[in-house]
Formats: sequence, structure tokens, C-alpha cells
Amino acid sequence: MTIKLPRLPLKFHTPDGEMEVTVRQGLRGSGANDQALYCGAASFITHGPRALERIPLTANMQSHSEVMHALLTGFKVKNHAEGTLDQRVLKSLCATTGVEEIESN
Repeated sequence: MTIKLPRLPLKFHTPDGEMEVTVRQGLRGSGANDQALYCGAASFITHGPRALERIPLTANMQSHSEVMHALLTGFKVKNHAEGTLDQRVLKSLCATTGVEEIESN
């Protein structure tokens, strides 16, 4: 399924706690070849053992604006095994008010 978000950051509720979708930065490479990459991720924003745990939503991209564009214009949601944390989070995200399904698989 392909969905698009109405705005960023987007806060939503899951059975596991409150979350927020934002663009996150990470590094790939080593030494002189370090390259900053970005991806869209859902993070828990509540206190507790899952605080700041991330569920990746998009592939790594070269710039912050590329990820923003993907999240706001449409990105493919991966299928996960039934009952897993990733599946519960993505199911809740897809059901959030304002999130639009563009294409169904």
C-alpha cells in the first residue's frame, strides 16, 4: 500500500503509545567517506522503555527535503508479520486522520 501524510511532524496514537513521524538523520560509511543520509521514521514520544525507539518508514535518502517530499507525496508501506510492533505501528499510522491511501496492493 502507498500512503501520504498530511503534514510533518505527524503525531498519532498506537496500542503501544504515542508516536511522531519525523525525518531522522544517520551516517553511512566510515572515515573520509562518511555521508549523511536521512529517512522517515516513527518514534515513540512517551516516557518509558520505548522512548525514542524508531520504526523506519522510508529508505535512506540523500537529503532532508527528499524524505519530506516522499512522506508528503506518497511512500510504500512495507508488510510485516501479524502482531509485530512494526505491523501495529503501521496499521495505526494508516488509520490516522488525514493519512491518505494513494494505492492499495
